Amino acid sequence: MHPTICGTLPLGFPVLVTAAILIFAVPLSAAADEVDSVETIIGPFRDAVYNHSLNDIEVRQSYQKTLNEIFSSNLNLIEAEHTRALGAYYLGRYYQAIKNREEMAAYAGDLRKGRYLALRRYYTEREAALDAYKEARIAAESYLELNPGAESHSLLGEILGQMLFLGSAGQALAIGPKARKQVKTALELNPDYQKALIQEASRLAYSPPAYGGNPEKARELYRRILREGIKDKEDEFNIYGGFAMASFMEKDDAQALSWFREALNLYPENIFVLGMMDFLLESFIG
Repeated sequence: MHPTICGTLPLGFPVLVTAAILIFAVPLSAAADEVDSVETIIGPFRDAVYNHSLNDIEVRQSYQKTLNEIFSSNLNLIEAEHTRALGAYYLGRYYQAIKNREEMAAYAGDLRKGRYLALRRYYTEREAALDAYKEARIAAESYLELNPGAESHSLLGEILGQMLFLGSAGQALAIGPKARKQVKTALELNPDYQKALIQEASRLAYSPPAYGGNPEKARELYRRILREGIKDKEDEFNIYGGFAMASFMEKDDAQALSWFREALNLYPENIFVLGMMDFLLESFIG
């Protein structure tokens, strides 16, 4: 699933100041049926981003609404920083995403032909995406400091990993090892942590062999996760998409289409899946 964003906290807003706001924003008491959670606050925004159901104005409004809900919720400081990191991360994913099926199909064509340097041109809102990811990184680092563990290391690794696609070559070389280290640490702390396993599997599925890709090892990890049971919709979507990309990289287009259809059942308007399918179907016709 791509300036300071109007209506949000300024980028680089000090963590301690944010923490103070969050502490004083938490109600002194809450009824049992009014307890907020990370999922209830972030879920609608995440799903809207994955399903490409927001335009530029709506995504800013939805992100601001998410921030307001965090500040007025009964989340503790650790949960609030976790949710704030996720909100900015999904905003970054919105700006990073390719916005229409035609462009996504063209991206797939360049990827199939090995034109890796050409792929950068499809990320047309790089600065906005990077600004959102920088905000996410600040909150994720705060979350990691407050709550070190597999979950927080994995989240920071995911944010850094997405930033790799958007910066300069020098920035990619600087950020890449940090992203991998966070995921590695997460798996050292908890070898069964699913999101970190998905991150590692996706690296193997999406990368060309010359850059460390290994579709069969990716499938092994995805199967392991499926055997253990999938915990949320996002993970399920990413697993199906990963299976599809592993097949795509091997030019097994029929299998790739089958897995993309599974992913589309979860987010029917996802541009990444629709565009990849358009390319594959066109190649069959052609």
